[in-house]
Amino acid sequence: MKVNTPLQYVTLLFANGKRAELARLLDLDPSTIAGWDNVKRRPPGMAGTVPAAYVPKLLKIAVKRGLTVDLAKLLPS
Repeated sequence: MKVNTPLQYVTLLFANGKRAELARLLDLDPSTIAGWDNVKRRPPGMAGTVPAAYVPKLLKIAVKRGLTVDLAKLLPS
């Protein structure tokens, strides 16, 4: 899977590319994750990004799992 967006990066790193698994990890409905990729539901230029409110939780999960997170890949391009 080619990683083009922060959401793709996070999904691949934390959930082996499975959005439903990422939703489970963050205790969210899978439709919420799908909404992060929806151009019509996000501010201009923010589709495919992870809302900042979820970054701390992802970082805590990364620490527990021993994952290294490239913070630059979490930022919108």
